[in-house]
Amino acid sequence: MYRSRTMVLLLRSRRLLCSILLLAVFSLQTKMRNVESFAVSGNLHSPSMQQESRTRLCSTDSGDDAKSNGNANANGIRFLGRGANAIVRPGVVLLAPAEEFHHYLRQSAVFIYSMGLDDDDEYVVRGVILDNPTPFNIGEMMEVKTAGGIFENLIYRGGESGGQEAVFCLHSVEDMGLEEIGTSRVYQGGDLERLDGKNDPSRVKFFFNYMEFLEQELEDMLEIIHDDGDGWTSVGA
Repeated sequence: MYRSRTMVLLLRSRRLLCSILLLAVFSLQTKMRNVESFAVSGNLHSPSMQQESRTRLCSTDSGDDAKSNGNANANGIRFLGRGANAIVRPGVVLLAPAEEFHHYLRQSAVFIYSMGLDDDDEYVVRGVILDNPTPFNIGEMMEVKTAGGIFENLIYRGGESGGQEAVFCLHSVEDMGLEEIGTSRVYQGGDLERLDGKNDPSRVKFFFNYMEFLEQELEDMLEIIHDDGDGWTSVGA
């Protein structure tokens, strides 16, 4: 039963990943066009923290992951483990089990975009829920006069953390000189006018807020396996 549900979520996450672009945090101001990086109390510290070998939560391409490359389905989705064996690193998607009843995480697909130390020197993992739209578009939030294009794109509720000004933009535009998030073909940051002028609007997705997990909190969540064998599942595209 859980296998068929996992396949549905895999297909859904593939469509979402293909329509998503950049995971960047923007501090929105009136008529602001240039996106600025944001985090709750500031950016996570060094980007190299994403590659630091602490636990499997921030593992790079491991032997287990390499083996999973041969397990991609027809849609290019790679299975990266379930439960305690799930690989977690920037660029993967975590799929919730059927018996997850957290208000935000229930039936969710969470894209992991950042791992590292916050301003309090706590090691945190941040991700956005991919499929929770709000009624508002980014143009309304920014009070821009420009109509159409990416400014008509809806803002999605990415999670419960971040405050009132945490709005993220994800895109898959490769020629903007930005660092790829893991191996996801998703990029962080960018100029909205450039994104609007040269790309299909469906390739850009905006998020309000995000999910944040402490390292042990996420470890504990992943270790829960239900009676039917279902648990949090990690996939990559």
